[in-house]
Amino acid sequence: MRAVLFHDIGSIHVGDYPDPALVDPGDVIVKVDSAAICDSDLHLLHGRIPGMRPDSPIGHEFVGTITQAGSDVKHFKTGDRVVGSFLIACGRCWFCARHEYSNCDQLWVLGYGMFTGDLDGAQAEYVRVPIADLNLHAVDPSLSDEQAVFAGDILTTGVYICERAGIKPGDTVAIVGAGPVGLFTLMNARAYAPERILMVDMAADRLKMAESLGAIPLDSTKVNPVVEIQRATGERGADVVIECVGLAPAFTTALNAVRAGGTVAVIGVHSDLSYDFPLGEVWRRGVTIVMGATCNVQENWDKALDLVKEGTVDPTILITHRLPLEDAVEGYKLFEAHEALKVILKP
Repeated sequence: MRAVLFHDIGSIHVGDYPDPALVDPGDVIVKVDSAAICDSDLHLLHGRIPGMRPDSPIGHEFVGTITQAGSDVKHFKTGDRVVGSFLIACGRCWFCARHEYSNCDQLWVLGYGMFTGDLDGAQAEYVRVPIADLNLHAVDPSLSDEQAVFAGDILTTGVYICERAGIKPGDTVAIVGAGPVGLFTLMNARAYAPERILMVDMAADRLKMAESLGAIPLDSTKVNPVVEIQRATGERGADVVIECVGLAPAFTTALNAVRAGGTVAVIGVHSDLSYDFPLGEVWRRGVTIVMGATCNVQENWDKALDLVKEGTVDPTILITHRLPLEDAVEGYKLFEAHEALKVILKP
């Protein structure tokens, strides 16, 4: 088969790779109909993920059709159309028994190296999915591939962090970071009927997209977003601030923008081990900090797909480029240069 292969830090290519085969009776093989490039795929490219196997397939956002199913698979059969979770939970451990799948003792990730299961990724013609009954979701016939493909990752991440944040009707919500995760968070936040949503970013095109989705855009290269959020709320601050960047300055902005007694919810992927943290000030103001960590996909993708079916969320508006799998390297260049929001690859 053809697949997008990790070669070395800073280098990927499209090449031939052996077709996957069933390994365990709970496995299925999926013919990939559409895959997507994710921000976290860039972590591989930049060398931030240890244990990458040279010339192994990458990618974890996909939708496709089952071509083979193991003998223990109960919920799916050959020919079923499915979307896959980026994280592969075991379904057996203490955390999985509590439906906290993102804290699974195993916690494998498709296409993410030897330390997360050493599983081949889904930017390929075919992919093997272990423990398929838990880690796949059927796609409703009314939904297109492009409506479903993000349900195993960033679409559901938006659902998950909004619920974690505890948004209430009439709240003022600020979102720091208008990348794909931030924009999906915005779309999901609207379902909670907040009074207003403010979006902070530095990229004019992304802020324009956020404005079209109902947010008040705040360009941090032109204004002080904390001052503007304070001004919009009678100098109180936002009830909820959701940080979707994963960098210290974004987290600091979130802390400064939230009101006393408000909530800061963090879903941005933070790789730095520590920051200077104003613990006394956060304690004095009674701020609740909620860490999103890894999205609990399996517990939230029913809701995510329902929001798409009812028209509350339209994932397709974030798709800016559609490319053949053979042009994946060009897709990564566009994505890395922030010239694309979401790139779909078609095997």
